[in-house]
Amino acid sequence: MPVELKTLLIIVVILLTLSSCLMVAVKKTDREAEAELQKVRQRVLKLSFHSSASSRPYRLKMLVYDPDEGQLLKISLPLWLVKKGLRAESERAARLHGADFELDMRGFSRAVSEMPPGLLAEVLTDREKVLLWLE
Repeated sequence: MPVELKTLLIIVVILLTLSSCLMVAVKKTDREAEAELQKVRQRVLKLSFHSSASSRPYRLKMLVYDPDEGQLLKISLPLWLVKKGLRAESERAARLHGADFELDMRGFSRAVSEMPPGLLAEVLTDREKVLLWLE
C-alpha cells in the first residue's frame, strides 16, 4: 500500500477514534468486493451528475478494499471533522518542516466546501481499490 494512502488511512482512523463516526470493516472475497465497489461507484457517479450546483456536501465517504486482509472498509466522516483533522496535520507538518512547508489549508477547506457532492478520487491498482467521495 502506498505511503500516502497509509497516511490518509491512519489520519482517518484517528479521526474516527476521536468521534462517533461510522467505520465498518467487512470480510469479502475479491469478487464480492469488486461487485460492491462497482455498485457504490455507480451510485456516486449518479450523485455527481444529478447534484445541483447549490448543494453542499456534508460527509466524506471512503470505500477501501485490501485483498491481503480480505476486508472492505467503509468510512463515513462529517466534513467539519475532516477539515479539522487536515488543519491539525498541516500545522504539525509545518512545525516539523519549518518555513519550507506551505499548504493553504483555508483555501483547501474552502475548495472542499464549495465542491458539489460526488466522486473526488478513485484509485485502482493491481491490489488496492479506493473510492473517495463527498455526499
